[in-house]
Amino acid sequence: MTELNRRDVLTRASLIAAATMIPVAFGATAADAEGRPDGKKISPESALKALKSGNLRHRHGKSIRKSYAPKGEALSKGQWPIAAIVGCADSRVHPDEIFDIAPANLFVVRNAGNVIDDDVLGSLEYAVEHLGVELIVTCGHSLCGAVKATEAVVLGGNLPGGHINNLVEKIRPALDALPVGHTLQQAVTANSKQSAQRALNDSEILVEAKLAGKLHVVSATYSLVNKKVYFYNEATVTPA
Repeated sequence: MTELNRRDVLTRASLIAAATMIPVAFGATAADAEGRPDGKKISPESALKALKSGNLRHRHGKSIRKSYAPKGEALSKGQWPIAAIVGCADSRVHPDEIFDIAPANLFVVRNAGNVIDDDVLGSLEYAVEHLGVELIVTCGHSLCGAVKATEAVVLGGNLPGGHINNLVEKIRPALDALPVGHTLQQAVTANSKQSAQRALNDSEILVEAKLAGKLHVVSATYSLVNKKVYFYNEATVTPA
């Protein structure tokens, strides 16, 4: 074997080894791909109902931090989230809290403005393919600073500068489509719906899961005033 062939073999072996390590690095095990160890099946409808019930408890001050994880299973053995949440990084909004759910039950991806980018899509694809997640919720919130910043630009102001511009440019199409004189809450809702739709538009993996009946993607907004999460229509696959 020549030196070049040896390098080629070693390189391929390293890539294969790295690929097999990815699920472990994210807290997944072989059991994750095969389903929950307790054999329970949590449908997207059931997961959505659990989130709504949890939010109702949260609103009425009766939180219990309910867990849907397999009983008796150590966290070191894997993770079995019932849903993936794309939420805003705002310090006032924590998915585990607003849905009154115990840690290790939600796969959460957060950034300012709950926007969809390549990193978010990769995380969602991982959740669907390797963790068996069948429900994705893109959740915005009232008085969102990222949406406010975008509103200022839409009204003729300057871009904020730095990497914040990237967030503004991703949010802006949702606001541009709204009528003149719209409210901030309408803008927040439009951005959340846009994120849900983009998740499907920009990911073949999510589209395939959706068409196979194994994934629901819905949008929502959380009110900082009354603590209620408002859910909207499910995102649909856009024809090519």
